[in-house]
Amino acid sequence: MPLIRSIHNADISLGLWEITEEHSFFEQAIPYRAIASNPGQQLQQLASRMVLIVLQPSFPFDQIQLNPAGKPSLPEGMPQFSISHTKGFAAGIISAETPVGIDIESISPRVLKIEKKFLNPHEFVLLATFSEQDRIVFASLFWSIKETVYKCWGNGGVDFSEQIRIQSFDVQDHGTAAIQFGQSAAVHTVHYLREGDLWLSYMRAFLQ
Repeated sequence: MPLIRSIHNADISLGLWEITEEHSFFEQAIPYRAIASNPGQQLQQLASRMVLIVLQPSFPFDQIQLNPAGKPSLPEGMPQFSISHTKGFAAGIISAETPVGIDIESISPRVLKIEKKFLNPHEFVLLATFSEQDRIVFASLFWSIKETVYKCWGNGGVDFSEQIRIQSFDVQDHGTAAIQFGQSAAVHTVHYLREGDLWLSYMRAFLQ
């Protein structure tokens, strides 16, 4: 189906696609072939590239390269982009020149089993007063936010707990989070919104 969410401004274009199509739909529409071995993951890969084509019809797939950390990117001077996908959904974001990151995450109780791996003490305090269900919701958001920052950084080698630090966030279905990255005291902004049982988060920033 067409994009179910889209945002366009002077800085970025992004979209969220709900996957209801078969492989053949995407393969006829875009010059890209999925490399995953699993059919479900193939479909997600195709849909995420479809988002890029919808956002920028002339998107240069043939010039995509992988950097040393494995992040897909275009040569210097070309648009910056990021993609994400999960079961049933795909998302993408494009900026003319500034690094961007995007992530979509399902809201799932499974996040509580891994939260010690990506949350730091301050973030545990931010979540401490929530009910179990709300903790699942916002811990899932924190995971999405950190994935977005990681993708925007794009160079790998990041400790999610210690190097991506959420200082504050809006306790609602859409808003922004203030984050610090690495050893820098600079504060960056990650935007997010909820679509059903899914979080979408994104950022546009120079991360040093």
